[in-house]
Amino acid sequence: MSGKASVELKVIGKALVWSVFLCVVIAIVVYFTGIKETLLPTLGKMIIILTVFGAGCSVSRHYGSKGLVRGMTMGIAFFILMVIATIGFQPELISFKSFLSMLAITLTAGGLGGILGIGLSEG
Repeated sequence: MSGKASVELKVIGKALVWSVFLCVVIAIVVYFTGIKETLLPTLGKMIIILTVFGAGCSVSRHYGSKGLVRGMTMGIAFFILMVIATIGFQPELISFKSFLSMLAITLTAGGLGGILGIGLSEG
């Protein structure tokens, strides 16, 4: 490598930053409005879907080919980082059901984002 980070690393970094930003925004909105805290798991999944979709779209748009594969790869990368963070902070939250659910969500969102990215690519 010529010292530059790959497109995938840059995009996954941006996706993580967007996830944290959206989590903070949602936390502020829930705190200062009448929205019930019971919606947080659903809002968290929506944030994951948006950021992984965007990451898959961005990577496949950059390359212009293999959108489904590149998008699903971004979904897997994001999922692995989430699992590592969960193990590091609260390992008791990991269950087989949540594991499969998040894997399905990240793969689907990444794949769909990758397909859209091909349509938005220049070449």
